[in-house]
Amino acid sequence: MVGSDEVFVSVSSAGNGLGKTALGANLAANICYETKNPFFKGLPIFENFPYPKRGRIVSDATTVSTTLIPELHRWFPKGRYEAKKGGKMYESKWKTDTGFRFDVMTYDQAVKEFESATLGWAWFDEPPPFMIYKATVARMRFGGLIFITQTPLSGSAWLFDNLVASPDRVDIRPILEKYKLKKWNEEIRKIWVERFSKMSTEERLE
Repeated sequence: MVGSDEVFVSVSSAGNGLGKTALGANLAANICYETKNPFFKGLPIFENFPYPKRGRIVSDATTVSTTLIPELHRWFPKGRYEAKKGGKMYESKWKTDTGFRFDVMTYDQAVKEFESATLGWAWFDEPPPFMIYKATVARMRFGGLIFITQTPLSGSAWLFDNLVASPDRVDIRPILEKYKLKKWNEEIRKIWVERFSKMSTEERLE
């Protein structure tokens, strides 16, 4: 679903120990590099990434240091990227030899820090707080995609209600048909931002 370029937000939900972080790291690696994996071959996103080559990965602080960073090193091709701490306790600034850059961030950072840089992709490892999610959506002014890997836990009710159980969910095809558009653009971004802006205060705090 992530590679089809027909869905803006994809959610992969499974129990602990089933490789969700490995999945996310593989998706990120195959976005940043020409894919050789048959599972990703033939999918538009992985064959020729059409959005800005700037990304963002976000998780809780403990997971970033103990699990996420090691998984990125495991799946990214050795010698073909630079990873620097950038003032953090972990490697937060990544750059590939294919021209991609991305930041690794944590959920305890201020929302304001998520409101800079134009993005083309983002990976949330575990459900993000609503305001961080909303700030990231707003960064995709030239189009992009978001994928979320998660264990169903308390505190992600807004995500389920608005991205899983919602009647039109996250499939952008109905929006494309309604507005006679070929793919994600500024008008679709405005629709998404408006949709989340109308959520109640209680929903935003979950």
